[in-house]
Amino acid sequence: MEWAARLLGAFYIFAGLMALKQAVFNWRLERTFGALFPAPPAERAADAILAFGAVTVLASGVALTLLSRWSVPAFLIAWTVQAGYLTWAQRWYRPETEDAAHGRRQTLHAFGVYTLAVAAVLAWQQTGVLD
Repeated sequence: MEWAARLLGAFYIFAGLMALKQAVFNWRLERTFGALFPAPPAERAADAILAFGAVTVLASGVALTLLSRWSVPAFLIAWTVQAGYLTWAQRWYRPETEDAAHGRRQTLHAFGVYTLAVAAVLAWQQTGVLD
């Protein structure tokens, strides 16, 4: 089971890095075009929340790859950040285009998969896979 845990951890390292890359790209665009087209406050808040979420996903992946006992709190924190974002976004940052709605559905699906990963991490803790 250790190999499965390490593989899942590596996947979330990659996912966290890709999400951080997107956050940096968004910030650069905003800095470049912000004077001409200022981003609404909800969009800036979403960018900040998603960047923080990317860091937590990255940290959870690192912890799991190392089979660390910190994997459980790292995954639970990342799950909480994602759940908080989706709850907030449902009210304050609703998709305005079909592309944005498609992206939100993909985010919800990714959250469902991450929820399964959290369950696996909890099980691995109980079975002694994590130190």
